[in-house]
Amino acid sequence: MKALPFVTAPAEPKSRRCGTAATGILEFPVYGGLTVGESALIAELMASEQSSFVHGARIADAIAKAESISISEAFNIIEGSVRGQELEPDAEAIRLRHAAQIEEVAKVYANAGKRNMTATVTALIRCRLHMTDWGPADTATLLEPLFLDIWALAEAEQLAEDVPAAEAPDDDLLGKPPEESGSAPKRTGRRSRGT
Repeated sequence: MKALPFVTAPAEPKSRRCGTAATGILEFPVYGGLTVGESALIAELMASEQSSFVHGARIADAIAKAESISISEAFNIIEGSVRGQELEPDAEAIRLRHAAQIEEVAKVYANAGKRNMTATVTALIRCRLHMTDWGPADTATLLEPLFLDIWALAEAEQLAEDVPAAEAPDDDLLGKPPEESGSAPKRTGRRSRGT
C-alpha cells in the first residue's frame, strides 16, 4: 500500500480481539471507521438482493389502495408494526386486516438485516485479515459468538464514523508562521521612486 503525504499522519491502528477460546480468537485492526474497500464490498454483496424498502413500498401501495389512504400512511403503519410500536385504533384495524402482508414485510426486513450482518462480517474478515477468498458461505460456518463479536466490532467502527469532523488544523499545528498583524496595508508591488 502506498503512503500518502499526510501533514498529520493517522494514528497507528489499535487492535481488538474477537471470539472466545471455544470459538477461536481473531485479532482485527481498529481504524475508527470502515474503509472504502470494506464499504464497497458490503454494497457489492448486498446488491443482488431485493431492497427491503422497495418490498415495503410495494406492500404499502397495495394497502393504501385497499384502504383509501396515502402510501406514506400505509408505510408508517407497516414500519410501526414491524418495530412493535403501539398504533392508533384506526391504524391498528388496518394492521389487523393486512397482517399477512405486513408479516411478509417483517420477514423481508429481518432477512435483509441478517444479509447485512453477514456481508459486513465477511468484508471485515476479507479486508482486515487479508483473507481474499473469504465469502458469505465461509462466514455462515462461523460459530455464533464469534460472528456476533465481529459484528459488534463493525458496529463500533460505524458508530465511530458518526463523530463530527474535527476542526481544520490551525497554523500552529501545520507549522506555518503567523500572519503579520498591524494596521499597515500589505505591499503588493514594488515601491515607486519619485523623480
